[in-house]
Amino acid sequence: MYSTLFIARKEKRKSQRDIAKVLNIHAQSYHLKESGKREFTVSEAIKLAQYFNTSLDNLFGKGGVQ
Repeated sequence: MYSTLFIARKEKRKSQRDIAKVLNIHAQSYHLKESGKREFTVSEAIKLAQYFNTSLDNLFGKGGVQ
């Protein structure tokens, strides 16, 4: 699980569905990715870092994105 991503999402009071819309993916796909069962693509990770106004390292930690 990407706990920093989860916390950032909760701080913005956004649902998984809201963030899935930002990435233009299904809410279920986002759920699987946030829970660590699937990996975010690099482009998705960059969009998320920009959306949450943070760095990739802060949002995912080292080695969090493949």
